[in-house]
Amino acid sequence: MTLPENALSQEPNAAPEGAPSYVVDPSKADALNRSLAVLLASRRCADCLEQLEGQGGNMSAEEHIRHIAECCSQQEGFIQPEMPMQEIVFRTLLAGGNKPATLWHLHNEVTETWYTPMNPRSLSVDNVKRVLDGDNYYGFARVETAAP
Repeated sequence: MTLPENALSQEPNAAPEGAPSYVVDPSKADALNRSLAVLLASRRCADCLEQLEGQGGNMSAEEHIRHIAECCSQQEGFIQPEMPMQEIVFRTLLAGGNKPATLWHLHNEVTETWYTPMNPRSLSVDNVKRVLDGDNYYGFARVETAAP
């Protein structure tokens, strides 16, 4: 995919056509020798963790993501400003049901929504893209999305 010249220096909410979007990709997590189900289980709320213990904890990554989007992400403190940038992006994707989110949306979440004077985020869109593309922990993957 080729982005328009200077595309990454545009305003965060002005995503150009063909702009990159990201998801958490279970196959990439597998390739990184990560258990996505374990990574996701650790992001579940206290109520869900109790239910998981009763079920033996055998749940697919897709099931975890659905429960996180419906329940856990609605709990206060699911995302906190002091979290590392990649964790904020990870939880943002999970809260959205792991539907593709544009680079600009993710950049805005990190630098605007979760910005506080104690936890300033002064990252360019280019820097966020570089971190997501170079991820070797969460399983972030760039996906092609249809033009609106």
